[in-house]
Amino acid sequence: MGKTLLAAAVVIAGSLPVSATTLFSNPFDGERGGSCTFECRDAIGAENFTLTDNSLIETVSFDAYLSNWANPIGMTVNWSLMSDDGAKPGSVLASGTAAPTHQKRGQVPDNFTHVTFTLDIVDTLLGAGEYWLTLAVDTPMADHAVYWARTRSGDMINSRSMDGGATWDQRYARSWGGFVFSVDGQSGVAPAAAAAAVPLPAALPMLGLGVGVLAAAGARRRRRRD
Repeated sequence: MGKTLLAAAVVIAGSLPVSATTLFSNPFDGERGGSCTFECRDAIGAENFTLTDNSLIETVSFDAYLSNWANPIGMTVNWSLMSDDGAKPGSVLASGTAAPTHQKRGQVPDNFTHVTFTLDIVDTLLGAGEYWLTLAVDTPMADHAVYWARTRSGDMINSRSMDGGATWDQRYARSWGGFVFSVDGQSGVAPAAAAAAVPLPAALPMLGLGVGVLAAAGARRRRRRD
């Protein structure tokens, strides 16, 4: 019986998610950016990132300038992960809407607060290569409330935006390093391992039932021996 329960415990422990690490990051370097900041409301911003290995994407974060009068409660973000199509977003690989958590980092010039927003997205396995993250804010806040922050120390690939049209515009790219964001998850994950790493919610009750059945069977065997 002890061996049976031990085997079940190993299966459960092996199914627990591994702590996420930063897979790609364009860091914040304190630059306000003036007109180079991208207002996230009523438009879509896009920024590229590179993965060096098979990776399970679990969360994305982006830094923004939030007007001091603005309250992000009730804000949601429409996100997508897209393929690369000649230095611009291509086909949609995964997408969804998430309510971000936020952490205030401190004041920046012109009556703005530096805030990091974090999105818990649908776990998505991507191979090594070039991809794009797109973000669009849906918020009860008024216009000119939240801007995706820029950095001078990014990878220097042009950012893009789509504002009421059907093509990606480069007007926010200029000579900056891109938007401030990070992509987090697990690196070096094979497709089969990714499927097994995080059990589907519907599978967890069945797993618990299976452990219970094993325990009951062991108890019956002990009673027979006694």
